[in-house]
Amino acid sequence: MSTQRFTPEFKAEAVRQVIERGYSVSETAERLGVSTHSLYKWVKSVTPDKTEKQASELLEAKSEILRLRAQMRRLEEERDILKKGSAVLCQGARVKYRFMNEHRHQYAITTLCRVLHVARAGFYQWLHKPVSAREYDNARLLGLIRDSYAASRGVYGARRVFADLREAGETCGKHRVARLMRANKIKALRGYKAPRPIKGRPSIIAPNRLNRAFTVDAPNKAWVTDITYIRTWQGWLYLAVVLDLYARKVVGWSMKPTLAKELALDALLMAVWRRKPKHKVIVHSDQGNDDWKRFCLAHQLEPSMSRRGNCWDNAVAESFFSSLKKERIRKRIYKTRDMARADVFDYIEVFYNRTRRHSHLGGVSPEAFESASL
Repeated sequence: MSTQRFTPEFKAEAVRQVIERGYSVSETAERLGVSTHSLYKWVKSVTPDKTEKQASELLEAKSEILRLRAQMRRLEEERDILKKGSAVLCQGARVKYRFMNEHRHQYAITTLCRVLHVARAGFYQWLHKPVSAREYDNARLLGLIRDSYAASRGVYGARRVFADLREAGETCGKHRVARLMRANKIKALRGYKAPRPIKGRPSIIAPNRLNRAFTVDAPNKAWVTDITYIRTWQGWLYLAVVLDLYARKVVGWSMKPTLAKELALDALLMAVWRRKPKHKVIVHSDQGNDDWKRFCLAHQLEPSMSRRGNCWDNAVAESFFSSLKKERIRKRIYKTRDMARADVFDYIEVFYNRTRRHSHLGGVSPEAFESASL
């Protein structure tokens, strides 16, 4: 029997021929000149180490697969949350809390908090008190805003509503009122655009004595008057008004179905009866006639007339008509002249003179401004 001994390096190469290169034990033993029994022993001595290494690698691969699958499930869950909650991503925390509460049985709370960038403690605190004290106060304030807006028949914007609330004793800020009105789509109703400036020729009946000096320091110093028309199914209803420039108060008015000369004279006569001026009053109007001039001279009034076709010379009267049509008429066609007359009367005598806040007067009504100055 041969007593030949083999080096460890030779044994390792022989085993590698069987394990890595796929030769059989008998074939490899014959080629290398070793006994089949010896080669089998060599292979068996190293196989447990190789199997353990392969098992370890397989376990690591399975762990990585499980980790990647878990990461994929987490990313898919976050994607679904972002798709469903896209409308609340830029909202406040309480809006996000409501979304979380609606989907808490579908997704984990920790995942929802991570994706929406909110604190879990804040969510559980919200569950016990869903409405904050600020929201309660906003709801109460919104009710007062709606009351003021309804009382003005929809013509008050944020500034005038804010003045109403401050007068009622509220301490809220103007921007808060504007924000609540904007969030609840409450805004002043408008229906007409401002007139364009048109240049014209001077009056030949009377000069422009007022000359756009629309601010006076006392009542019965300067009045302005003008005429407009209102559409009804029965035809036009013509309205003439006289305003005192001191408090922007309508002191005379007249409504008739035709554009007769008595229309403007009756409005001016009402102003004279109501105010009983003790001194001469400048009465500014658009183009007039000799009857108008004689009426003014008979009642100690000093006529003043705009240039023809220039509405800016009589801007205060034009502004009043603009407010009337924006705030009350709103491009409406009345069924009858009587209905139009009643509505315009209510606007002038009930709302405009006594209630409506005027920006030129510091946010008070013409009646209140004039009473405070006496």
